[in-house]
Amino acid sequence: MSAQPAPTRAGRAWLSGPLGLALLAALLMSCAPGQVLREGRLVDYEEAARLDLEAARIAHDAGNLDTAQRILERFRAELAYSRQIDEALLLLGEVYERQQRRELAAQTWRELVVAHPRSPSSPRAALRASWIYRDLGQPELGLELLSRSSWETAPADLRARIHRLRADLARETGDWAEAVLGLAHARRDVDDAEMQLEIDVELEELIERIEEAELAGLARRLPSGAVSDRVHLVLARRALVRSDYAAAQRALDRLPPRLRPRDELERQRLDARARRGSERVGELIGVALPLSGPYADFGQRALRAIVLGLGLYDETGGGRLRVLVRDTAGEVDRGKRAVEDLITEGASAILGPLRSAVAAAAAPVAEVGGVPILTMARRQDLPYLGDFVFRVGLSPEDEVRALVAHFSAERGFGRFAVLYPDDDYGREFKNAFWDAIETFGGEMVGVERYAPDVVDWQEPIRKLIGLHYLTPEQRERLDERETLLRYPVRNQERLAEEDMQGLPPFVDFEALFIPDAGARVGLILPQLRFFDVQEAIFAGTSEWNSPELVEIAGRQASGALFTSAFDVTSDRPAVRAFVERHRTTYGAEPDLISALARDAAVLLRRHVESGTGMSREQLRRAILDTRDFDGVSGLTGFDASGDSQHLVQLLTVSRGRIHPIGGGR
Repeated sequence: MSAQPAPTRAGRAWLSGPLGLALLAALLMSCAPGQVLREGRLVDYEEAARLDLEAARIAHDAGNLDTAQRILERFRAELAYSRQIDEALLLLGEVYERQQRRELAAQTWRELVVAHPRSPSSPRAALRASWIYRDLGQPELGLELLSRSSWETAPADLRARIHRLRADLARETGDWAEAVLGLAHARRDVDDAEMQLEIDVELEELIERIEEAELAGLARRLPSGAVSDRVHLVLARRALVRSDYAAAQRALDRLPPRLRPRDELERQRLDARARRGSERVGELIGVALPLSGPYADFGQRALRAIVLGLGLYDETGGGRLRVLVRDTAGEVDRGKRAVEDLITEGASAILGPLRSAVAAAAAPVAEVGGVPILTMARRQDLPYLGDFVFRVGLSPEDEVRALVAHFSAERGFGRFAVLYPDDDYGREFKNAFWDAIETFGGEMVGVERYAPDVVDWQEPIRKLIGLHYLTPEQRERLDERETLLRYPVRNQERLAEEDMQGLPPFVDFEALFIPDAGARVGLILPQLRFFDVQEAIFAGTSEWNSPELVEIAGRQASGALFTSAFDVTSDRPAVRAFVERHRTTYGAEPDLISALARDAAVLLRRHVESGTGMSREQLRRAILDTRDFDGVSGLTGFDASGDSQHLVQLLTVSRGRIHPIGGGR
């Protein structure tokens, strides 16, 4: 090679940069000598490289790391122009890593990637160096190095690992868009469905963090596939939130013809909202309730309250509003058809359904139709079925949270038990109660179930208090104790003996929760008292707020504690006015279903009558933004998901009457 003039200071700085290093390596390769001296003889340059690399591998595999290091460092110094230099640098980095010289290993692999970015070894070197930089607290170096490597030509499994790390490093630097881009590539290269699902969950959280302008820019960089589809759906949804229907439609138009089933459903829903969102709200209100079949009584009660809430009997109210009623009969398919019919007829919003199963089936129909639906059902996940779905009903979580908070904060209780009917209602409340206990740091010490149609609860009660599974000896002593207790004073010495102690019943809970109807609980409580469950407080749901509880259980219900969102005896002006109007109009007192239906109707009426010219999307947002609503059912408004927020009241029984805690009379 002929001598070259020394580079200037500016030239040296340029050559030390990444581009300069790559060009310098190419220049040196073009000037590579033909032979080198090995073992006292001249050897062809590439043959020498091959022999050195082979010797280094043998030493490395045998654990002779110092020998491998010397060979490879000589290779780097003397054979820097070899076509095999990338393999040598990869192996030298492995030697340094095994010698616990991790930073030097990362530097060596970085040298490989920068000087030989198109090398087949480049992706693996970039991945291994980036792991080290992450551990060294330098994620930005790892991220930059991964972007330089020729990952496009790497095997799919290696590409997936590179992009997974790329996403992790981007998260650590706070670059959410780059993290999404990394995960999008990783997801494309992963075949395992479970791993794809994990990535999807992570992507949902990351995408929500990115501002809309940056997200739009990211959409243009993403590879086609599920992640790109998801981002465009999010862009469409955000555009709809600000009522920009044209922008929403543009985002939807960029989607491919076929999507995953979940995304396809959302596409249809968003497309309907984009097309119908700008339509003006009319004065037709739809009602979907069970007016025939086994749930007809509940539907009739709700309908009567809706009529009052919409002001249809008022002299000045209700004149603008028109109501279209459809019977769901409490059936899933019929409920869906009822909602479809109401949307087709032009309803601006829908009140109902009542049953959770029917509401769950009707919710997607209302969502795709872009029509707000206010259901009185209890099911907790209903608001998550769509942006136009609002749950007015009181959820099990609302009720049990109020109960457990009172027991924990006001009474210091920490040990609880549940006796529940083995049906959907009982299981849902049991699970919610258990979750609330754990949230408040309490302990569940007993859980027993019973068939919903039984009329004798002795067996589950015996199991709950330890009387069911007894040894013959325990049963004999219990029988003796029962006989002795007929004359406790005469037999007090025998009753005090050691073998008479420690026998069931074991009532080691401070409160017993029974999620069942008031009439059935009225039959259960006397049986519990019969089995000496005397000290524990009996607790229940709003279903206990019934005269039948006190009429059937009598004094055994004294001290019981239960929830209610609606108290017909309340002194609140709104409640008094509603109760009086209901009595005057229908000759009967309203119940919780009546109160919930009335509140849904009043709330909807206010927004429709005050929102002249508003779109369906604006109506949805107005309902969602409701705050400080003075509902007779305790409804105050909705959270960000459309789930109702209630003020839950606690009631008790004393002197044969049901009244609020602290309000005995």
